[in-house]
Amino acid sequence: MASQARIYNRVPDNLQGRNQDRFQIISAGKTLRAKPPKEVLQQLMSAFSIGGDQARKLFLKGWVIKDQLTAGEVVQFRTQLQQLGLKIEVHPAGTFDNRAILARLKFARQRQERKSQPATTTGRPGPEVAPALKVATPSQVASSSNPAPSNPKPSGGGVPSQSTAPAAAKSAATQRSTAAQGRGAKNAPELTSPRKSEPKDSAARAQLRALFRSAVSAASPAPGSRIAMLPQLLLASVVPAGFVGLLLLCLYQLGGAFWALPSAVLAGEFGVGTLAGSGVTILLVCFCMALILTPFFSNGSSGLHAGVAGDLDPVRLSKRDAPGLFLLLEVMAETCGVSIARKQKGPRNLAPANRILTTEVVVTAGAEIRVMQAPFSPPKLSLGLGAVSTLEGGDVVALMARAMSPYQNHWYRAAQSLAIGTSERLQRAQDALERQATIIGADDTVPIVLKPLHKLLVICGRPLAPLFDRLQAAHRHMSGPLARRLEAHADLAAGQLVGSDGFHHFAERWNRLVHADLVCGEINREAQLLGKRLMNVPLAVRWLYNNTSAQTLKGIDAAMAEETDCWAQEEPAGHLRIGAVEEHQLPPGLQRQDFSLQKLFIDFTELATRVSRVGGDDSCRPVENRLLLETDKNAEAAQQVLTRYFNRAIPRDFVHLQLPRNEELRTLDLQSCIDWLRGRLVDLQELEQRIAQLQRKGARIQIGAALVRANVRVDPRLYDLNGTTPAATDESRQDNRVRLSECLQQRQQLHSMFYLRVERAMATMVAADRKAAQTALARLRKFDALNEPLTTLNRYSDVVCELIERAPTQELPTALLQKYPQLIAQQIRQLEDTARTRQVPLTPAQLEKLQSCATGETAISGAARGDDVSGALQALELRGKSASGVVMEAYQAELAQLLALCLAEEERLKVKPLRLASL
Repeated sequence: MASQARIYNRVPDNLQGRNQDRFQIISAGKTLRAKPPKEVLQQLMSAFSIGGDQARKLFLKGWVIKDQLTAGEVVQFRTQLQQLGLKIEVHPAGTFDNRAILARLKFARQRQERKSQPATTTGRPGPEVAPALKVATPSQVASSSNPAPSNPKPSGGGVPSQSTAPAAAKSAATQRSTAAQGRGAKNAPELTSPRKSEPKDSAARAQLRALFRSAVSAASPAPGSRIAMLPQLLLASVVPAGFVGLLLLCLYQLGGAFWALPSAVLAGEFGVGTLAGSGVTILLVCFCMALILTPFFSNGSSGLHAGVAGDLDPVRLSKRDAPGLFLLLEVMAETCGVSIARKQKGPRNLAPANRILTTEVVVTAGAEIRVMQAPFSPPKLSLGLGAVSTLEGGDVVALMARAMSPYQNHWYRAAQSLAIGTSERLQRAQDALERQATIIGADDTVPIVLKPLHKLLVICGRPLAPLFDRLQAAHRHMSGPLARRLEAHADLAAGQLVGSDGFHHFAERWNRLVHADLVCGEINREAQLLGKRLMNVPLAVRWLYNNTSAQTLKGIDAAMAEETDCWAQEEPAGHLRIGAVEEHQLPPGLQRQDFSLQKLFIDFTELATRVSRVGGDDSCRPVENRLLLETDKNAEAAQQVLTRYFNRAIPRDFVHLQLPRNEELRTLDLQSCIDWLRGRLVDLQELEQRIAQLQRKGARIQIGAALVRANVRVDPRLYDLNGTTPAATDESRQDNRVRLSECLQQRQQLHSMFYLRVERAMATMVAADRKAAQTALARLRKFDALNEPLTTLNRYSDVVCELIERAPTQELPTALLQKYPQLIAQQIRQLEDTARTRQVPLTPAQLEKLQSCATGETAISGAARGDDVSGALQALELRGKSASGVVMEAYQAELAQLLALCLAEEERLKVKPLRLASL
């Protein structure tokens, strides 16, 4: 907003003669002509007859001084305030209000009052919310485990030694571990500890345990708190009990219908009527279950997460990828009492008694940290690598503790399932009905044979969407107190680690992280329309977090004044929740917060890159984050023009600048050409995706053929081969080449119609615009010389991309690895030489980038193995994608100049634009 704000030193032209419009005057937070603030304050108090507190508010930037003013009143107030020495800004009425500023002042005043009060009791939660984590001092732990401790350690000292744990915690290690695991996983108390044979106080465990200031143990709700939760649990169970009752009724009717058949046979009354009646009952009951119960009890995706996690699939994390992270989870279970460790299946040669407790962890590319639990399966900790790469370790640990806090005991697990789980199920059911997704599948995945049944379910399910909406509103009304209790309990779990004084700054960083995650997800989705995607999403989230503008931070701070949704547990805390945590005056449970969790992973960069690939569109090529995040204004304006002209079906390669071969199509006028294209936009998008898939398939076939020639045993299905002989690989390659050629010809036909549209628009332009368009078209045709080397470079880059995915799991021949660095460097040099000799319109900076990409060769040593091979291949892929991105950026800039003139001419002719609502 600040970038869009204008400071008026005179009445703007658009205010004159428009007295019917209304405006507001806000303070700029500065004084004019370097006047002393005290002098300006005294003049404001005397001129407006106001007190000192009210006059000081006029110095707050963004404070609305007067609203709903006419243009004449704006001139009057502006003159008076400038004479007094106060700098102001003028905006349309209603643009700003004082609620956010007043809320910040209120919470700041309350925070200052709480700090000034003597802290007689520390860590005592109010009667409404049970303590999330119960802090025990080291002396209390020692006294409970050892009646005569030697050299007890006082709390509140510096950072403990990294080689030894505190004496009190060391003496009670076994008892605390057993108690924490018993409370954290009461459903599996018979399981043994996974570390009986390992030293309890190893160096790594001692370093992690030293991060926590004091021993913390899980605490069950107090008896009074349990009694208060009972009515809330009963109210929250009304809606799910209705669905369970309907399920039991359907099962009862099914059982009765099936039992009627043998019963009629035994009674000698079996006939057509009995068979028809039972069949109709079974069909009706099954139809009801498929229509109502299946959307509610299914565990499908609901699209509730709008960040990057909503687009990319999670990847299960193994202990060999992050042994330190799993050790940290064990330490958190021992010291904080928060854990979702459950029984995990071990090797088959182990006895059941030796199975261990461990936490299942999945990682995503986004920044969300939450616990996922499917029916009849243990909970999983979903860890967003964007949060790990962006925030400090203390903030990530607090978010992990907050996510696992509802699973401490049976009471909170039941509350979580009834209040939050039911709301999510109702939302999923409503989304499925609105998307016309049934038990058979979505519209594009339903077999032709089942199409009639699918349409019948869709038609009957349309009236049920408002019903699920009303059920969700009723459930939220009844389970509101329980959901707010869960929200407060989770906030206290995080507050126990960062402390009440630090919770405000923790919440600000949390809100900023969520904003960066949302923006990153939107950038990645927009890039996928162009066939691109971010190469490393967690690093992109960190870049957006660190480069948040000051105006965006103000908007985030204003949003924190709003009340949060207690049913969305991942929503960051606002001012109200911050104040609730600060009232408890909790001490920080962490000795320090400025540590990084990235060190707990074996190779965090490789894992982040791998996770960024999973679940995305296979037709999109990964590009360097900088090319998508640091786009300048010219490139952004060019993208807007292309999106408008092609209706988001933007070409991923060079446009075919030739007229269509069909004589009938050549006779179409401008409006008829646009109407023809409007009916082919969906086909064009599907064709672009098909071409990209065939290109990636060709890369896999090329790798498979190279492995077959090297006498390496391969699975032909992994490389899209028809067999494992040289003849079969040649047949696969030829078949894919023919299919790709057919798709390219179809795309050329569609692109030729866009060129016909350009020609029709140029024919009606005035002389000056036509000359400019012809010049832009001539410059654009010079890029045709780069088409062949650019296509070859992209093909080599696709091969390297496939090699990166196979390098960690398969031994690749040395000849295959050493082949492509030379080929890619050769193609980049050919691009640069062709661009210089043919005078392709590339800027000097772009030519310099091409030269830097062609300088040197990324040689891969024959002795390289594992991570070294993956790193070298990633650097090679980055070089090829960067060179290709430079050329495409220059081409799209030139194409946008031509299309901007055509769009202006179409607007002048009042031609119906190319729009399609589904895109």
